Amino acid sequence: MGRSHIKGNSGFLGLDKRGQYSGDTVGSVSVQKHYLERRLGHFEPIIPPTPPAGNILFEDDFSTGDLSKWNVVNGSEASAWIVGTDVRDSNGGTGNEGGSAVTIPSGQTYAAFVSNNGTNNYYDPSSDVHMYFDVTIPLGATALTLTFDWMCFGERSTSTTAYLNYDLGYIMMSPTTFTPVAGTKYDDEGTGNPRNWARLIGGTTAPNDDGGRFTSDGAGSRDSGAQDVFVQETITITSTNPGTTGTWCTNCDRRFSFSWMCDGSIQDNPSFTVANVVLKYED
Repeated sequence: MGRSHIKGNSGFLGLDKRGQYSGDTVGSVSVQKHYLERRLGHFEPIIPPTPPAGNILFEDDFSTGDLSKWNVVNGSEASAWIVGTDVRDSNGGTGNEGGSAVTIPSGQTYAAFVSNNGTNNYYDPSSDVHMYFDVTIPLGATALTLTFDWMCFGERSTSTTAYLNYDLGYIMMSPTTFTPVAGTKYDDEGTGNPRNWARLIGGTTAPNDDGGRFTSDGAGSRDSGAQDVFVQETITITSTNPGTTGTWCTNCDRRFSFSWMCDGSIQDNPSFTVANVVLKYED
């Protein structure tokens, strides 16, 4: 077999000796040189990043028993975000400590909740704490879908404008330049110039989206049954949804903060308790 000149993907023009025998070796010199040319010439193919499975941008079922996927902003508040197994209900609708154990959905062992004792989802007054994760929303995404299971009793006013009072959970979407601060409550307007956060409003608990307040205090609350059992929530996020104006984008980074606020008066347990968090994008 004669020699032939080849030009491979690397751009190296050389002699193809892979068809020639030299003792017990077949083309070892040519193949080795081809490999070295690719390595030393940095001709390795560029491998694009693998897209997340099922368009998932973030997920956490807290099975690790910690908040390692989150940035936690507890500060020195009396109650703090933790992960645990001891989830309790409202103790017969009284909101007092000593409620019965609640099964965490989807067969999970752990949930995240605000706790005053490092064990269960009871809370103390005057605590404002946050935990957040960051994602990159892909170019071409048309919507995001945030799903999770939640519980909370808390305390609320019948007014949908009383955003900075009482005890409740809420979720914010913001640029990553915005970082929530322990001890600080954030309203639904995201006051500032430009507005740099928005409280997510819409959900599957229609019609009681309740201004983005996660509480079960009263018939007009987001879900009046969530004081005793987990409720599955689905929030679709687009450029036109209530609570996302000024924060929606694609090919950009965004921060999602799960937050808890409570004032200094009545405490109705349990606190904001979440499980099985998943954020997906639609294209």
